[in-house]
Amino acid sequence: MPEGGNAPTRVLRGGQFLSQVVNQESRELLVLAELIQPHGRKLPLHEHELAYVTLVLDGHYGEGTQHRFIELRPFTAIFNPSGIAHTGLVGESGTRLFILEFRSQLLKQLDLHLPNDRVTDPGTGALLWPGMSIFSAFKAGSMDSLVLEGHLMEMLGGLTGFATVERTAPSWFRRVKERLHSQFREAIRVTDLAAEAGVHPVHLARVFRVQEKQTPGDYVQRLRVRSACVLLRNPEISLARVAADCGFADQSHFTRTFKRIVGTTPGAFRSALLAA
Repeated sequence: MPEGGNAPTRVLRGGQFLSQVVNQESRELLVLAELIQPHGRKLPLHEHELAYVTLVLDGHYGEGTQHRFIELRPFTAIFNPSGIAHTGLVGESGTRLFILEFRSQLLKQLDLHLPNDRVTDPGTGALLWPGMSIFSAFKAGSMDSLVLEGHLMEMLGGLTGFATVERTAPSWFRRVKERLHSQFREAIRVTDLAAEAGVHPVHLARVFRVQEKQTPGDYVQRLRVRSACVLLRNPEISLARVAADCGFADQSHFTRTFKRIVGTTPGAFRSALLAA
């Protein structure tokens, strides 16, 4: 239940949490953190300096304000605007959470205004599944900027109620795809693509999802893997060279991404290609 009365409120700065941090990554525009509470616990009244989304991965967790207590079961999500004072209640078996904190410069850069109240997603909204995609890449170590931005823009679009997307591809969409095909080896940002198309980054991400059933980042990773498949036919080219030539951060990033998309490692794929 929520704290009452005039209990002091603790303010948590970006990257500060009341739960144990398992993994954390601080990026230019957001903070990502995996947290655990091993046992049941009541978290004291506090507020976060940054707006954020919480994904409940395991256990039972709830949050309460003066007006409302929300129970969150595994694979549900909640958005909290900055400055909302609330308590937390962890179930007896503990809980595991994934947090995405939005730095203020991200919202200024995108000229977005987030809701002033909490938003929950029981698994059918725009918070949980983009967040789970980010979590999966975060854990696998395969989260390049374009992948992260694509899922992030989908999440922000759902939160802000950004304009709905027509099913017919707009005139600028072909130019965006042509750039991805010609520059997939380079570091590309959703904001760069949006600037070239003359649209908002959130709108671009939502149009891309409708047209291609994936994010720009996923699309680029498939282009890189396809290019790698071509090079793997040559046994004289090392796997490290293939990774570098196709735009992967390093060989381990190449291997993880390749296995996720193809279902096997680059080395095993090469052996299959070259088998007599």
